[in-house]
Order: sequence, then C-alpha cells, then structure tokens
Amino acid sequence: MKRKKTAIDDTDLSILRFLQNDCQVPLDDLAKKLRVPKSTLHYRIKRLEKEGVIEGYYAKVNPLKLGHDYVAIVLVRAKYGPHYHERVGAKIAAIPGVWGVYYVLGEYDFIVLVRALNREDYMRKLESLSNMTDIERTSTQIAAKIVKEDPRVYV
Repeated sequence: MKRKKTAIDDTDLSILRFLQNDCQVPLDDLAKKLRVPKSTLHYRIKRLEKEGVIEGYYAKVNPLKLGHDYVAIVLVRAKYGPHYHERVGAKIAAIPGVWGVYYVLGEYDFIVLVRALNREDYMRKLESLSNMTDIERTSTQIAAKIVKEDPRVYV
C-alpha cells in the first residue's frame, strides 16, 4: 500500500520544528513567533494531524531516571513465509520493553531495540523473543553508553 505524500510548505515545516521542541507552547505565542494568524496556525496543525504527519503528542520521559538503563540491540533472523515480516514484527513489538522494531534486508531480518532495568530483566525479554517459533536465531549487542537518542525528525 503506497502512502500518499503530504504537501508540506515552509510554514508547515516551521510549525513542526516548534512542536517537536515544545508541543505545549500556546497557539498565541507560536502564531507570534511564526508571524501567522492564530486561525491559520490552528488550521495547519489540524490538517497535519488529520493527514498523519503529526501522529500524537507525548511527554519525553528520561528512561535512565526510571532505571531503564540497560539497552540492547538485538539482530533477529526469522523463518521465511508469506507476510512473515508483518506477523513476526507484530509479535516482537508486543514484548514489553521493546521500543524499536525495524524490518531490514540482509543477513538478519529485524533490528530490535530493547530497554531493560538490568541484565536479568533483559534476559526475560530475550527469552520471550527466543521462544517464538518464527525466530531462528538472535545476536545481541549491549550498548555501553548512549551517545544520542532523539525521536525528532529534523525538518
């Protein structure tokens, strides 16, 4: 299924830049900063939401402050079959602590990003992954230090 590309202009890009840095900024303040009428700003934001460019708003939580400082990158080789990447990807994504699942081409089928409280917590998550009948093998890399994580899209 092809995704329809949304027409984005410089005003939309400016709106997205501001909202990614602070989605709680009052519309009046944002309208002044962007030099557009508040009604235009409101319309543009609603359109970006409706078209799926803006998928939601959330609090950026520091996982380290909550003790989730064990980060693993797991390479997964899955068993081939019809639509296996959708089926297996959904199963992997459902494991608590998995915050990224990427279907990739090459020696492995998926790259899985996992956060855990400690090694034991990670091993429970890995066990869930390894026990899936669709998984042939995994290879894990443990992050020694997080240099950068940023969910924003630079526009």
